[in-house]
Amino acid sequence: MDIRNSSLFQRHSDHVSEMMQRLVEHQRATSGETTSTSDPFASLMMRGIAQVNDNQLDSQAKVESLLAGEDINQAEVFTSIQKADMSFRMLVQIRNKLLQAFEELNAIRV
Repeated sequence: MDIRNSSLFQRHSDHVSEMMQRLVEHQRATSGETTSTSDPFASLMMRGIAQVNDNQLDSQAKVESLLAGEDINQAEVFTSIQKADMSFRMLVQIRNKLLQAFEELNAIRV
């Protein structure tokens, strides 16, 4: 299974990126900000998403190495899989919290 092209991770990553962009646009619209500035929160989130993706790719590479019969420790492969799984689950929870916060912001009447 190739997680780089069509994966649940990519869909969640795209959804998180879209929600973050909408939050930034909403924040700029409500504060009257019109200039495009670098958002440290968005860059932090994008780095986190990239790190989760790297964990997934590293895990996949280790599994492929093990299946190819290369000299790799099974415990290392298992640990890598667990690390990738845990980081992905955390990313999904962060996405859920961001979505919940966005929905609460949209519910506020001005």
